Amino acid sequence: MEKDKLDKIVTDHQKWLTDNTKGSRADLRGADLHGADLSGADLSGASLSGADLSGASLSSANLRRASLSRANLRYADLIGAKIADVFWCAPPVVLLANWGKCSDALTVQLMMYDASNHHDPKSFDTWKKTTACPYSGVKYQRAANFTESAKLWPGWNPRKKIKSAYQLMQFLLEEHCDTTKGD
Repeated sequence: MEKDKLDKIVTDHQKWLTDNTKGSRADLRGADLHGADLSGADLSGASLSGADLSGASLSSANLRRASLSRANLRYADLIGAKIADVFWCAPPVVLLANWGKCSDALTVQLMMYDASNHHDPKSFDTWKKTTACPYSGVKYQRAANFTESAKLWPGWNPRKKIKSAYQLMQFLLEEHCDTTKGD
């Protein structure tokens, strides 16, 4: 979507939020917002269902009550975004957003999840020793996007209980986003 058109939609949405008799609610269903800069935008209550937000900057954006079902959040920056309800998107989609650096404890959990979704989880043990990326030469993507740390890799243990995508989504949102209620 062209920047001018998107800016007008966001401005009209802001007017609608202030006085619902003015402006209009943002309807960005299915919109191509790949790489868009929406950092700090107030998109509360906006319809973003099915939108391509891959690589978009949504840092510090207000997404409370926004509809993000089926939205592509791959590599989107959600750090500092305001999100009150975590039921707006499927957990695997949230994990594909770009989360950057996480706490050590969460990084370990995400690495274990990532490895458990890899065809050869033991390749992560090799990665710790040689820094050869386990995803080099494979034709599928990681299960979560974050800054990994070989020094934190605990080693692959198939008997170790792995957190679910839903649990990891909750941890990421708690750590990186404002999930408190209210505006």
